[in-house]
Amino acid sequence: MKDPRQPSPNTTYSLKDAVLGGFSLFLMQCESFLEHQRQLHSRNGRDNLQTLFGAIKIPSDNQIRNILDKIKANSLFVVFSDIYQLLKTRGILTRYEVLDKQLLIPLDGTEYFSSQNIHCEQCSHRTHKNGTVTYFHSAILPVIVSPQQKAVISLDPEFITPQDGHEKQDCEVAAAKRWLHRHREFFDPFSVTMIGG
Repeated sequence: MKDPRQPSPNTTYSLKDAVLGGFSLFLMQCESFLEHQRQLHSRNGRDNLQTLFGAIKIPSDNQIRNILDKIKANSLFVVFSDIYQLLKTRGILTRYEVLDKQLLIPLDGTEYFSSQNIHCEQCSHRTHKNGTVTYFHSAILPVIVSPQQKAVISLDPEFITPQDGHEKQDCEVAAAKRWLHRHREFFDPFSVTMIGG
């Protein structure tokens, strides 16, 4: 991953440390960045982020945001592809086969940000009967599932955002179509059954 910052001798935190700091927030399932920082510093000696992830310096929540907000989310999609290929190569995907060697992939939409005050160019919006507007971000989050497996395999998302040249807001159906178009040859040799809600 390319560091979006200009090279500088004043750079305190590496991109790796910022990414690991952000990832650890989700892995440790903290309710907030502040709680995450408290958990990281809850032990004497080496920090949990240093011990678990090999981070050298631990950025604050604002520093993590300042660094990671400049990275385009789709630059991380290769990670999903690499993990899928690794699971395929090691034969793990065969455990997920159903109905004559098919993979089941539900395409489910979820909202991951909502506010009546904070919004950006990429926000969708909903106007309520009382005239208030709620701004939100949402995405299609496809996963490979199997009735025989407890775990799912996450695939790269498709963000539901305003599209160039379209007057109407983006929606789950349009995002699902974009995702399917991007992945039409990706799943060979498996047959795939898509499940939409």
